[in-house]
Amino acid sequence: MPRITRDPALDEMPDFESDAFRAAFTAMATEQNTLENIIQQSKDAWAADHQRKLDAWQQQQAEDAEAQRLLREQQERENEERRKAEEERTKKEKEELEKKRPKVKPFVPNKAVETESMPTPAPFAMNKVRNLDFVEVWYFTEEGCSEARHTDRTTSNAMLALTQEEGRITVTSAAAHRPSSKAIPDEKLSWRQMSIGKTGLLDAMSKEPGWPKEHVVALGTFFMEIDAHILRRRAYGEEALLKYAADVRREWHDQLKSTDSSVQPFDIGVINQRRLTAIHEDILNIRHANNVARSVLSVRSV
Repeated sequence: MPRITRDPALDEMPDFESDAFRAAFTAMATEQNTLENIIQQSKDAWAADHQRKLDAWQQQQAEDAEAQRLLREQQERENEERRKAEEERTKKEKEELEKKRPKVKPFVPNKAVETESMPTPAPFAMNKVRNLDFVEVWYFTEEGCSEARHTDRTTSNAMLALTQEEGRITVTSAAAHRPSSKAIPDEKLSWRQMSIGKTGLLDAMSKEPGWPKEHVVALGTFFMEIDAHILRRRAYGEEALLKYAADVRREWHDQLKSTDSSVQPFDIGVINQRRLTAIHEDILNIRHANNVARSVLSVRSV
């Protein structure tokens, strides 16, 4: 049905009693259908058509009102959905910002700092200990811990690295996999560095649940035997002991983590005197050869 554009209530019934209508209706009048009947029929017909228009107008008005109501409800739902979506987006943004925001623990009021700062080895060294791997003693010396503190202040610990352990992919701090360029091999350490570093290494191993107590005790016995060995009183004896300690400790770790069932790890706490003596003799021979070479060069230069 075409849309009604004008309120039919504004329409008025034509004056069917007027002379003009009477003149037009007179030609249509008959004995059976008189002029008065025609006039009345015209009035009735107009009134009936007008009522239909009024009803159609009212229905159209009601449909328009319902359409407007539905439109308002749709708009309200859309506005509510947009509002909720905006609230959810804002909430997620706040949560993301909260995740990225640096976290700090509350401090204890009136608690003073410790009298001495505790040495803290590098994450790389602690990760090696945690994974039961060999790690240089240098990382637990004063120099190693000092380097770790400096690196920790100048680099971010937020960087992550993907690693694979026993077929599983794990995410850890990148610092735990970054060795120091200043690390010194065990055989190149001074005796003082070895003495201080081994204590830190044993302490770290004793606090790591993965290390069996008997292994830590055996390594402690090893360092004690090295420290008390009579070879320290001889020329280049400490150099030989450091070389022995470096080689043997690395071999011990390799055997402990070997997947070869035929490999039976040795007791590191038992010193192999023959091997130690051979290392000492090699060092003496090298020193002697170097002295001879320098003497020859000195004679030739005269």
